[in-house]
Amino acid sequence: MAREALGKGLETLFAVRPGMENEGEEVVITASIDRVYPDEDQHRKTFHDETLKELADSIRVHGVIQPLLVRKFGAGYQIIAGERRYRAAKMVGLKELPIIVKDYDEKKAREAALIENLQREDLNPMDEAMGYDALMRSFNLTQEQAAKQIGKSRAAVANAVRLLNLPASAQGLLRQGIISAGHARPLLALKDEGAIQDMLIRIVEREMTVRQVEDAVRELLEGGKVPRKTGKAAARDEVLRAQLKKTAEKASVSLGRRVSIRPGDKGKGRITLEYDSSRDLEDLLTALCGPDFSLDL
Repeated sequence: MAREALGKGLETLFAVRPGMENEGEEVVITASIDRVYPDEDQHRKTFHDETLKELADSIRVHGVIQPLLVRKFGAGYQIIAGERRYRAAKMVGLKELPIIVKDYDEKKAREAALIENLQREDLNPMDEAMGYDALMRSFNLTQEQAAKQIGKSRAAVANAVRLLNLPASAQGLLRQGIISAGHARPLLALKDEGAIQDMLIRIVEREMTVRQVEDAVRELLEGGKVPRKTGKAAARDEVLRAQLKKTAEKASVSLGRRVSIRPGDKGKGRITLEYDSSRDLEDLLTALCGPDFSLDL
């Protein structure tokens, strides 16, 4: 792709030109959902259940209003932009999707998909960081050039990409939304991975604010008490504990009752669901076991 084509964003990539409808480039067609495939190299890996369910509810009522952007791929079509709509449509059970077919080679499709995803507002910090990194690496762009393409400041891109230097445990907490980018950025000043792991544990256990993390890191760097050095296995356990806590909170909202998840050895564990009456218990068991379930007390 010529460098001149880069940096112009989606307006250039997706613009409708006069007479394009006659060329068939911007015609919306309907395709069987079984012939539409996600891009396996898509940098965005995390799709939040809550927002996906909201989109599915909307599609159930209104259908897929905005067509997916695709390119021909074998006997079907590969998604360039619109994987969330595709996933939500599958949840609803739609059989067909509206699509616009673009004559893009793999390189141009990758650029378009990266830009489209990075301009979304619901990316988690790690997907965003990986997206910027992929855009710069794929098209040999500087941070400033990448920022212009996405419509962000160079500082925003630089701060995002720095998160890739964090250990895997911190990146996992960022993906889950258990800590924010504001919590994570001060940790980059700690060069020792063990110190970072310990600070992560403190953040989760004490539910520290961003300001508290900044102050704690500053205290360490100024010669304060250095926390214990946590091994990688313990750090992984802590990340798992935090992730299960987040999962339990989501399950509590979905089920309308308190849910706790306690991990055990060798991948085993225990889930506890609370109920407040025999009728509530029957409703819970019916939801879990099916409509034919009957509680005989």
